[in-house]
Amino acid sequence: MSANSTITTTRRYYLLKAQAADRDGGFASTWWGKQEGEPGVALPTGFPSKAALAIAHYTTVEDLTGAGTNELACEAGLTTKQAEAVLTALAAL
Repeated sequence: MSANSTITTTRRYYLLKAQAADRDGGFASTWWGKQEGEPGVALPTGFPSKAALAIAHYTTVEDLTGAGTNELACEAGLTTKQAEAVLTALAAL
């Protein structure tokens, strides 16, 4: 887990566990399945970097709540500027 990220929901907990398992060669798909089984509010159309976020399994508000720029850069491959735009858009929801 990135130094500037926090766990805010069960859905986010499963996301962070999947990311750790993916890095460690574990069974990330099990955790991603659990994550997708939890309720969440979908990111709206036109949300910044939505496609890149979806590839990295950030598909809901709950997945992003508690994330920081370092996490989004490492896990979703965003630049600092893109990550900041995501967090600004999230705060505006």
